[in-house]
Amino acid sequence: MKNQNQTRTKITLIFTFILTVTFSPLTFAKTQQEKIEDINAMLQANPEIIDVLYDNLNAYFSQEEQFKQVLRDNHDYIYNNPDLPSFGASDPKLTIVVLTDFSCPWCKKLDPVVERIVKENPNDIKVIHILVPLKEMSSSANSTTFALNVWKNARDKFDAVNKMLISKPGLHDARSIMTVAKANGVEQYVAENAESTEMAKKNYQLFNDLGVRGTPAMLIDDQLLPGYLPYEQLAPMVEKMIAEKSK
Repeated sequence: MKNQNQTRTKITLIFTFILTVTFSPLTFAKTQQEKIEDINAMLQANPEIIDVLYDNLNAYFSQEEQFKQVLRDNHDYIYNNPDLPSFGASDPKLTIVVLTDFSCPWCKKLDPVVERIVKENPNDIKVIHILVPLKEMSSSANSTTFALNVWKNARDKFDAVNKMLISKPGLHDARSIMTVAKANGVEQYVAENAESTEMAKKNYQLFNDLGVRGTPAMLIDDQLLPGYLPYEQLAPMVEKMIAEKSK
């Protein structure tokens, strides 16, 4: 039993290692050949896990293909949808899609990071927000549907509304949403709206279909980056992608 547990642990660690060094944007510093050499060395040192690892990798690649198919099926909804809040360059070199929730603490931390990067690259980056009300699913009228209503009907008020929704600590409720609405003169957009409610459901379905486990998450060049990334990690990654697209 002890040997089996040790083998499972090895498989998990090596599988994670292979995926990290091969696919993660955070490992751009290593060349493809260096990554292959790292993987080969790991496998040669642990030949007993090759068969199971092979099966796990096949399962992973199958999931990756499903992920790519979801992106293909939803490309226009994500990238050509005027009803999704967005800002930045009109003809960007790089588009960052952020799956976010106004009641998520890590989303609140990521928002100013992304905004700072866009301000530093105003002609190169566009940001699209896919609002997902994970923390407020029990309420049909929530911060997501409210924000979508404002974006669609009072776009000049959206930036101020967005900043207030992001800046409030903790979860949103009916009172906090109405406070934001009154401060910006958009109380009429708090009430449930069939169109925005349906869009919130669509966003949530897309979130699930992409296999995302939580917010925030980003799609950059069709690569999924789950979780929060600080400016010190995200900015160099984005700048490298922009530089590659400028060649």
